[in-house]
Amino acid sequence: MKFAVIISLLLMSAVGWSQTFQAKASHSEVSVGERVKITYTLEGSDGKKFIQPTFDGFTLLSGPNTSSNMQWVNGNFSSSKSFSFVLLAMEEGQQTIPSAGIKTNGTVLQSNKIDITITKAKQGNKSINQNNSSTKKSGSESPDLSANIFMKQYVSKREAYLGEQIIATYKLYVNAQIVNYANNRPVYNGFYAQEIELDPNAEVTTETLNGKQYRVATMKKVVLTAQKAGDIEVSPLEMEMVVRLENNNKRRTNWNPWGSFKDVKYELQSNVQTIKVKPLPTANQPANFAGAVGEFKLNATTDLSEIKVNEAVNLTINIEGRGNIDLMAEPNMSFPKDFETYEPKVNKNVSVTNYGTSGKKTFAYVVIPRYVGEFELPSIAMSYFEPKSGTYKTLETDPIVLNVLKSGNGEESNEMAYVAPKKEDIQILGNDIRYIANRTNQFKQENEEGFYASPGFYTMTALPFAAMGLSVFLIGIMRKQESNTGLMKSKKANRVAKKHLAAANKLLNGQDADFYEEIYRALYGYISDKLNIPVSDLTKESIADSLMQKQVPQDTIHELTSAFNECEMARFAPSAVRSKNDMLEASSSIIEKIEDAA
Repeated sequence: MKFAVIISLLLMSAVGWSQTFQAKASHSEVSVGERVKITYTLEGSDGKKFIQPTFDGFTLLSGPNTSSNMQWVNGNFSSSKSFSFVLLAMEEGQQTIPSAGIKTNGTVLQSNKIDITITKAKQGNKSINQNNSSTKKSGSESPDLSANIFMKQYVSKREAYLGEQIIATYKLYVNAQIVNYANNRPVYNGFYAQEIELDPNAEVTTETLNGKQYRVATMKKVVLTAQKAGDIEVSPLEMEMVVRLENNNKRRTNWNPWGSFKDVKYELQSNVQTIKVKPLPTANQPANFAGAVGEFKLNATTDLSEIKVNEAVNLTINIEGRGNIDLMAEPNMSFPKDFETYEPKVNKNVSVTNYGTSGKKTFAYVVIPRYVGEFELPSIAMSYFEPKSGTYKTLETDPIVLNVLKSGNGEESNEMAYVAPKKEDIQILGNDIRYIANRTNQFKQENEEGFYASPGFYTMTALPFAAMGLSVFLIGIMRKQESNTGLMKSKKANRVAKKHLAAANKLLNGQDADFYEEIYRALYGYISDKLNIPVSDLTKESIADSLMQKQVPQDTIHELTSAFNECEMARFAPSAVRSKNDMLEASSSIIEKIEDAA
């Protein structure tokens, strides 16, 4: 045991020594207005968390853009992971970029620092992209994807009041050929987020930056409503894409006029924006203020102005405008004590646009007067904060007069109406008053035969012994089945697979690799248990042969094989396979089809 522990520690030590984390700059000297690419490369391990440094004297244009590389050379495996940033030089002088960090194998590795000299802006200065282009032609540097593909986040304002709405827009700048892409769903901590539906037919625009032309596409737009005061970061949008590049090792010839291309997996994310959220002023804040922020209108109507006692009238309150209308609470209502009321029915018709959230929210009350007379429903007041003017506004409706008439016929009708009891007031009278029993008791005669020694008595006596014998018999059958390991695995195969599928369902918004790994385990584990074949002996051919013997349809076998292939492919190019939801549904369907057939 000690020997095994020592060997494990030595192996871990060897792995630790083989790890390196290096920082490199594309240029050591740039002019103001030029770009520089900073790359941090981790060799020999897969880092879990990258700790980004500060870039004083620069503006972050793109990053961190992540890429991975794995290769086998003469039987030796090597891997690396890179994090790159594209920076724009802003301040003249000697700038030092501090060390970055990355967590791996329980430790934090630190990179080296980078010194960059920023000189005055040159007249007629060529952009960093043009300098890189000439470098690539000489063959001294690989293609700079971060200069050709990057993403930027824009916000409609950097300062806002608590409850005020902000529009966040993510734009993708491309000067390369993209084969496929997928993006995540950012989590907006501190904001209530509502996504704006983008027009699928919107045209891609063009934009020139530093003399280079890009195709620009809007990838996402979100309406954010601040939920707390302070400096809050707007999360970046992350994307994974497959980019098609020309393979410079194979030039165009007469026999191959199109040249050769290769597809490269590339990861990038937008910049992070920070919003300063100011608290709402407490001075002159109305007592009935309930958090409404924006611009609104208020009105109240009834469907009838004259009704009979015990009849219902509908009171409708409409709040219309633009702002955090989705989060608006029910207005404070005060009804006459002689009215019976019910909880309101809330309807909303809200649209999320480039200008924020706007629409109408309706509160519909059912009111039943119980007495005759003329009653006044008091005015309804609502206060809100208007960010444009920085002040509180109060809206108030006019009082509503209801004329309640008698419901009886003739002059003998009372003005006071009968009040129908509510459900909680209804009691079961039979539990309060017991009626006098009018039946006579039947007295038992002394010679009347009792239960003892009757057939029922002997049946009830023998029943426990019969139940005990049946239990022993059933336990014996269950133990015999449990001793048959193959049979038990086959019976539990579906249940075990469903656990893996449930785990995959929780990873729909997580890492792609973890999700497809759970799907792979669910399918392979299910087939191994169902067919009683060890996982080490499973091959796609043996699986197909065994399922055909079980008379599983050929279409189902083909679906299973395709799912296996896609799970393996997902480790290298997740965007090339079907979506996670489709894969989860397909896997569950495959298992159900095999269960029905086998």
